[in-house]
Amino acid sequence: MKTKVLIKHVALLLLSVFVWQNIAIAQERREPREVRLKAGDAVRLLVYDGLFPTDNNKFVSNFHNAEFVVDGLGEIRLYSLGKIKVAGRTADEISELVKEKLKPFTKEPMVITIPLIKLSLKGNFGRPGMYRFNLDESFWQIVEEAGGIGNLSSIEGMYIIRRDEVLYQNFEDAFYNASSLYEMGIESGDELIAPRVNTISLYTIQRYFEFMMSIFIFYFTLQSYRNNR
Repeated sequence: MKTKVLIKHVALLLLSVFVWQNIAIAQERREPREVRLKAGDAVRLLVYDGLFPTDNNKFVSNFHNAEFVVDGLGEIRLYSLGKIKVAGRTADEISELVKEKLKPFTKEPMVITIPLIKLSLKGNFGRPGMYRFNLDESFWQIVEEAGGIGNLSSIEGMYIIRRDEVLYQNFEDAFYNASSLYEMGIESGDELIAPRVNTISLYTIQRYFEFMMSIFIFYFTLQSYRNNR
């Protein structure tokens, strides 16, 4: 009897660890985070002359809806205006730097900076390779951009490699709920891997383990109830 009670307590403890771990991950994703650019990322600039389009200002219009890649020194080149340091800076900070560069050419420049982070899509994608994405784009759009995944892969089995660490999450829900890259906590430099279906992911193992744990707990709870009657 004591052994059964001990096993039950251990099972409840393990289940509690999984529950609290998932709660902590969810809370972490809800925390607002600053996106700071790195070498290899890019920025898309939307530039306006005050509140109006830049059509009447041909020079300033060159910067509107243009993309600039962050070089190895962490800088972008704004054509003839020279370079500015953007690595380690937020979108708002970069907008202010670009505004200062444009002030001699327009009275009230308004600049919106959209960070484009670099991601490597590897494995069984239709078009694997290195891409740059806006963090507001959905995971569904990312998969579509990469040509989808082959018949020998499943979204559920996908995982992330970040600084040599393997990370798993519920990619299936992210895909069908059109979660954004920002909501998923995707970072610049991440590698998204789409393995073949014959590769069992840690996430799949975790799901089966949690299912078996729930059956295990239910069984011993039922046995405890019968023994106490």
